[in-house]
Amino acid sequence: MRASASYYKATAFLLAFFVLVFAIAFSFNRYYPVLVIAGESSVGTWMSGVLLTISATISLILGMRHGWRPWFVFAAFFFVLALDERFMFHEHLKEWIIFSSHTNQTSRWVYELPAIAGGLVGAYIAIILWKNLEGVSRIFLLSATILGTASVTIDVFAAGVLWEECFKLLGELSITCALLRKADL
Repeated sequence: MRASASYYKATAFLLAFFVLVFAIAFSFNRYYPVLVIAGESSVGTWMSGVLLTISATISLILGMRHGWRPWFVFAAFFFVLALDERFMFHEHLKEWIIFSSHTNQTSRWVYELPAIAGGLVGAYIAIILWKNLEGVSRIFLLSATILGTASVTIDVFAAGVLWEECFKLLGELSITCALLRKADL
């Protein structure tokens, strides 16, 4: 299937928007890039929510075109991720696990269960998406899966918030491009 000019325009607009937002943010805060990318009130968090909301919206459009299953499931998944990005559900759950534990003997892995569970749900969604995408969209999906897995791994091992957030943002950008390609808007 050949991509239409509208797909290329939509993808170019999305990429230009992504680069422009971060270029402006870095120009105002070039000495502390982690403050632009990471943190709950950062440009990176805002952009993550935007990309996830766009992915959910495209999934809804695909659901209207191709039948509700599985596209509305994908839309719900992306909307929940966008809400988590804004309201920090998994971070609050992790805090609750940590502070409700009456002993210091609880394994660190127990504290990381919300992130691990989210990663496993994401992997399951990626498998279902793989069956519903083709061609270039699959390459974008594969990229998003690798980047998302790296982000969750870095999060679980607390190996560096800047890299975690960069991988997450690039993964979200990749999945948004995959869905744009499928929708061929």
